[in-house]
Amino acid sequence: MSNDSIYLEYKPNCSAGEAPWSAEDEALCSTGRTGYLQGEEMIPRTPSASHDSPLLAVLLCFVVIVLLNYHHCNRMFKNLQEDLIGVRRRANAFDDHTANEVRVSFILILQLCVCQSLLLFYHFNPISATIEVINEKLLWITLCTVGLYVFQTISYAVVGNVFADKSATRLWLRGYNISASITSLILVFPAFFATFYPSTAKVMIIIGLIAFLMVKMMFIVKGFRIFYDKFYTLLYFILYLCTLEIIPLIVIYAEVGLLCR
Repeated sequence: MSNDSIYLEYKPNCSAGEAPWSAEDEALCSTGRTGYLQGEEMIPRTPSASHDSPLLAVLLCFVVIVLLNYHHCNRMFKNLQEDLIGVRRRANAFDDHTANEVRVSFILILQLCVCQSLLLFYHFNPISATIEVINEKLLWITLCTVGLYVFQTISYAVVGNVFADKSATRLWLRGYNISASITSLILVFPAFFATFYPSTAKVMIIIGLIAFLMVKMMFIVKGFRIFYDKFYTLLYFILYLCTLEIIPLIVIYAEVGLLCR
């Protein structure tokens, strides 16, 4: 190899007319090292709940617990149609609601709150610098969804005892709990897909919203069948829809939007 070729190979800042010009040659002329030795530029990983989120670990634990108690879930959903939309006041002699069934229902409701929190978080898609910020926001959103469930449960109990008897209130509350359990089983799939495949988040949020509204409509129809007596009761029903079904959802949506800013 001649001295001229050696000079061209290691000459810094050489021009295109002095040496062949490509990505590798540019790296060679500017640094004196061949391109494949430079490696690729590192791109910072975007923080996500799928990387390091305690809430996602809690959701996985809920799913495992529900699968381990599948036979209790099967018993709980055996009278699904009657519990969700039925208004029969007298209990069936063969109905057997055990403590295990109550435990599974409680787990499913907590799972629902976590799934709703994840989907709400992905809907607002906040730009967070660290995973700690994401975890903090997810925790506050989960507290909001749990608070919504507690508020609605207490409100249904109060309204039921004021405008109906204890049996009607018990039917209404059971319908609410069973609707929450069904929604929980449905929303767990969109929540996981949106977490591990962020490109599908918008579609999963729409699917989750449609499922939530469909089950909620069944519960509202059950409440209408329980409390409707005369034509003037329609006014009370409209007030109930605004006070307990629409306004709380708007408040939660606005609060979560503020938290994610």
